Amino acid sequence: MTSMSMDDLESRRGWVVFAATLFMILGVFNVIDGIVALAEDDNFIADELFFGDLAFWGVVMLIIGLLQLLTAYLLYVGNTMGAVLGIFLASLSLVAQLFFLPAYPIWSIIIMVVDVLVIYGLTVYGDAFA
Repeated sequence: MTSMSMDDLESRRGWVVFAATLFMILGVFNVIDGIVALAEDDNFIADELFFGDLAFWGVVMLIIGLLQLLTAYLLYVGNTMGAVLGIFLASLSLVAQLFFLPAYPIWSIIIMVVDVLVIYGLTVYGDAFA
């Protein structure tokens, strides 16, 4: 195993900070998503949901969003548990958005793409925590 140069470590840490920033944005998006769903805004097509109602998905999105904001903080401070929690929550958000897709397709697709970027940043460059 070779040792990483300082430039390599900084580059990897940069990707983790990028993922943390995206995660913070995802958290805000999901909190907004949850609040709007709980308010039963007319922008959502509630009849097209796979299961549950807007109130259920509003609570789910709100919880995921708040946990994502906590995870973004853990990533910023360099906590290894933040990386593990980040990969898990980004995956969970990705699946949740898949179920939420019929209600608000464009918003869900945007969040799903950002979820994939976060998973990429944390899995490929997660060794920056070591």
